[in-house]
Amino acid sequence: MLTSDNISDKYFKNFEINEKQPSDIQIGGYIFSKTKGILAKGKDDDTPQKIAEYARIIEVRSDLFTNEESYVLEYYRSSTKEIIRKRIDGEMLIGSKAEKLVKYGVDINPSNKRQVLTALTRSRMNASNAFVYDVYGWRTLKLGTVFLHANAITHEGPQSCYRQSDSARLDLRPRGSYTDWLSMYNTHVKGNTPLELAVVLGTSSVILNYLAIQYPDLKTLIVHLNGQSSQGKTTAAMLALSVGGNPTSNGLLKSWNSTENAIMSHLNAIDGIATCFDELSQNRSANLTSLLYSLAEGKQKDRSNIDGILKETAHWCTTILSTGELSMFNKLDKNLGLRMRILEFTQVQWTVSGNQSEEIKHNVSTNYGHLLPLFVERLLKSGLSSIDQAFEEQRQILLTKMKDSPTTVRVSMKLAVIMATAYLLDTMGLINLNIDHIRDILIENDRENFDSRDHGAKAMEDVLQYLVEHQSKLVRDNQSRIPNEVIGVLSVKRISGSNQMVISILKAQFDSIMAELKYQDSRVILKDWNQKGLLVTEAGRQTVRMNLDIDSSGKKKVPLYSFLIPDEYKNLFFEPPTYDMSTMLPRFSNNAKMLDEMTELLDVDSDFD
Repeated sequence: MLTSDNISDKYFKNFEINEKQPSDIQIGGYIFSKTKGILAKGKDDDTPQKIAEYARIIEVRSDLFTNEESYVLEYYRSSTKEIIRKRIDGEMLIGSKAEKLVKYGVDINPSNKRQVLTALTRSRMNASNAFVYDVYGWRTLKLGTVFLHANAITHEGPQSCYRQSDSARLDLRPRGSYTDWLSMYNTHVKGNTPLELAVVLGTSSVILNYLAIQYPDLKTLIVHLNGQSSQGKTTAAMLALSVGGNPTSNGLLKSWNSTENAIMSHLNAIDGIATCFDELSQNRSANLTSLLYSLAEGKQKDRSNIDGILKETAHWCTTILSTGELSMFNKLDKNLGLRMRILEFTQVQWTVSGNQSEEIKHNVSTNYGHLLPLFVERLLKSGLSSIDQAFEEQRQILLTKMKDSPTTVRVSMKLAVIMATAYLLDTMGLINLNIDHIRDILIENDRENFDSRDHGAKAMEDVLQYLVEHQSKLVRDNQSRIPNEVIGVLSVKRISGSNQMVISILKAQFDSIMAELKYQDSRVILKDWNQKGLLVTEAGRQTVRMNLDIDSSGKKKVPLYSFLIPDEYKNLFFEPPTYDMSTMLPRFSNNAKMLDEMTELLDVDSDFD
């Protein structure tokens, strides 16, 4: 009796093989009988002789991209008196490897090995054929444009003979029923805009993967959900993943508590299928800039072997969800490119009650993998040009509503992917969504994160906060007590007819401060400040210069970066107490300690207008 319990390979739990086969099949000079075994025919008048217990290749599987073959072997296991199916590699039909079949209970031994292998090789002639793969997403095959999911989906629907490879790296086969999943959606999700958005995010991978061919900036969409543990972040992530496959830890929901290689391995060749890394705090790396840059780029960094030859690197194009109580930006350098590539939703109340959360989790754990393939089928039947049209329409709407900045165009593209997904899901009648409310939550979230994407403004804020904290190292006008360590000067200057508070930071100290604040290139920041009119400079320079002896070789012009202090920060810089100037000499990190030099440094009026 053939049961799922007998199936040793995980792959067979996902796909059924045609059972409508006669019990006795003659192929060439061999008869394959489930009751009599493998029989070899002699001369026409001879009675066929049994050479082994029943065994036959019933399916040949060819990898779509490597062309490697594997087989499904059906055989009688005498120890349990059952018919078993086992996937074997093609090389198992070679003499030296064939004896390994003994450990699975196949009736093969030195005396019958040659005949059994010949019979099994012949049996391939009557086997069914299947094409398998271990990559996902949009591809162009002989079938035309297809989407590789649990099966290859064409405009005619899923093709059962084109399916996931034997390893079944992703658990994508639909389970339960779409009716039950949709009932849960209508009861617990519909009308809750954050949860509706979660479903859209899970499905957006299909649209992103399609559009990435035309738009280089659309490589991978990273969406981080952060906030307190009671807000339903993981529930929202599981709901999002359930549209395409198993949303549990046995499927598409992975942990941040993984090595970088493990993360890359999981993502490799996953196009168009959303995945999630849960609980960012479990990742012990203090800085994830390099990893997240690779995730956003959609490919692993180039690597070479000991001979200097480049290894094959992982690549992907999909929506990557993330959850955590902390902001993802806390683990990043101040990298503007990454801030534009990561959408972060902070303190969003995804679920309204514990009961709602548990109902959703329970349902999606048993009913999943239906919506995404149905969505792909509808897209193929309506024509993929509908994606392009929806994307452009939604992008134009967003641009009219978003705050204008140098980064708006790029960010609008990512939001347009999400909105195009929502629009198509709703208009195709798969689920009911409030398109306007979803757009509102995206735009509001963009406004909340707008300042953090203004790299120059964010850097100025970080530098000013640093200087407020370390203002004891700043020398003021007419200050009697000189700090033990000096990083710059705080002065009141007459600029454009009014008194302005100006801070001048020694160039070497400024570079050190920016490195401590994790800004990768201070030149980019200075250029931005200069364009915004924040820097006080000499003509043709980004600096002002003062006469200092910084290496005991005599006085020479030393560059400093000077910038205006915004009004809201002026009251945070307190006046220092008065001391006898001779009680403490200044100590520069460059060993310039002369009091007369410090006096000249304070007389900054003569150095710039």
